Amino acid sequence: MQLESGAEGLFFITMKFKARIFIRLRESVSDAAGNAVMANCNKVAPDIKVEKLRINKIIEMLLEAESEKIAREQLDILSDRLFANVVIEDWEYDLLEVSEHFPDSAF
Repeated sequence: MQLESGAEGLFFITMKFKARIFIRLRESVSDAAGNAVMANCNKVAPDIKVEKLRINKIIEMLLEAESEKIAREQLDILSDRLFANVVIEDWEYDLLEVSEHFPDSAF
């Protein structure tokens, strides 16, 4: 963590990150929505045979934190308490440090 001085005294310089959180139903949990979509795949695309289909969630976000360690700690909390139902879902994420000029359109 770096300190800078400015007109209002000392302040922390933050780092900017792009996070992509993947939330998946556990293998032991039946995916009713996935099963319904899979049942109709052969009607829509008859030239392929879908053997397995699961519907998952991906959450993408841009965030700022004082360090990668803090960003990861906070993503762990968000994933456990807000994004995933940990009784039936597992989660993992990718975290990439980006420049302060990282365009929102590159999301």
